Amino acid sequence: MNPETPYFHHCVKTRLGKAAIVWSGVGRTFRIVRICLPAPEAALMREIRTLFPGAAAKSCGAVTALAGRLQAFMAGKPVSFDTAALDTSRVPPYPRKVLAALAAIPRGNVMSYGGVASITGAPGGARAAGQGCGKNPFPVVYPCHRVIRADGSLGGFGGGLMLKRALLEMEGIRFDKGGKVLPEYILL
Repeated sequence: MNPETPYFHHCVKTRLGKAAIVWSGVGRTFRIVRICLPAPEAALMREIRTLFPGAAAKSCGAVTALAGRLQAFMAGKPVSFDTAALDTSRVPPYPRKVLAALAAIPRGNVMSYGGVASITGAPGGARAAGQGCGKNPFPVVYPCHRVIRADGSLGGFGGGLMLKRALLEMEGIRFDKGGKVLPEYILL
């Protein structure tokens, strides 16, 4: 990160906790650099301070609009996100392919890590797909919560498995008694 670049954060209250949008910019030029998943406020602020030291609380019209979409999404409403303002320049090439694959998973469905690997041109690369999901700086917009293990279990998630399951249930996905996603919701 360039120490000369000013970073800002805008906190978003959702029914699942407080989330944040981190952005940079001067004047009318801005780029969203990260979306932080809902977490306890102290943990959220620690994450922001660690990744973006000196980031100040501030908003602008486009960030406020994105915050509204995040709130609607977290309330269970179908939402489409505009990705034009997202700064993907720091996302390495393979994780960028993973982001494109995530964008193609429709609401109410999930895909296995192996399925994501296949559509990104890396068959047999489930672990690489999982690492790509883990490097997603824009969760929810690029729905990494919709990626699960081949056996239907949740796998991992930066916001924790309780949040992952809550997001999936909010989208209408159902689980068996063992906590695995029912087959009818799984693509590929």
